[in-house]
Amino acid sequence: MNDLTTPTGFNALSPAQQESHRAKIGVRAKAILGQFWQDADTHEAEKVIEVEGWMDVLENCSHSEIRYAWRDYQIDPNNRTARGRLAKPDAGALRAIILSKRPRPKLVRQPLPPEPVKERCDPKTAQEICEAAGFTPKRFGGEA
Repeated sequence: MNDLTTPTGFNALSPAQQESHRAKIGVRAKAILGQFWQDADTHEAEKVIEVEGWMDVLENCSHSEIRYAWRDYQIDPNNRTARGRLAKPDAGALRAIILSKRPRPKLVRQPLPPEPVKERCDPKTAQEICEAAGFTPKRFGGEA
């Protein structure tokens, strides 16, 4: 289950499913942002770019997570202007709400294999290895 090589979430979807998922996020983003695009100054190209940004930021979120995050954003009094109007959200605000509600990942520890028992060599063999390597500090095993 915790195999890092197994695609999950958005990455587990087929390309067609990913496109459909992103399109649905785009529709939801347009619906959310529509109330903030009332002025005639927002050009259509700017709207498209803004919706694409929402799709990029929220593509790893489920549609229900996005819906509930939007609900929570609207309810939070900190997201209101001094006049009581809802402040325009960005996708990062909804993503932060979503991530705060997701359960923390649990670290799954795999038991390490036991270390192999290394056979110690006798002092004479150790001395020979050191001499072959060009290192001869003193004799092992008390020999002088």
